[in-house]
Amino acid sequence: MKVVFAASLKQEEMIRELISHLYQSVFPLYFTEEEIRDMKRLSVLKTPETGVEWLNSAEDAFRIIAALQVLISMLETTSLPGERKDYQRMFIKNKHILEEHGISFPFTYTQFCLLHKEDLAYTMFATAANQYLL
Repeated sequence: MKVVFAASLKQEEMIRELISHLYQSVFPLYFTEEEIRDMKRLSVLKTPETGVEWLNSAEDAFRIIAALQVLISMLETTSLPGERKDYQRMFIKNKHILEEHGISFPFTYTQFCLLHKEDLAYTMFATAANQYLL
């Protein structure tokens, strides 16, 4: 007999927060506002709504959380080393973890190596640095 622990609502919430962080803080470093809107429309990184059973176990949730955290860490660096095969393998491994669980992440490592642009960080998708209107 095998005992499997179900994923908690807190884990689902954490996954959604990490995906939100990707859209608000990471994607603006690589894509224009129009491209990010298209990603949302095409359900990139889309998870089922709250209340829908989509995670089989707590282990699945932890794997997705870890995959998102690794991808965020990699993509938030100032530039990805294009020639480093270990970075590329790590990217591909975590991309596959997301896709195994039905979360679309249709990007390649090389794509992010070529796209990093500092001037795109100020878009409507980026989180504001403060709450004051200037």
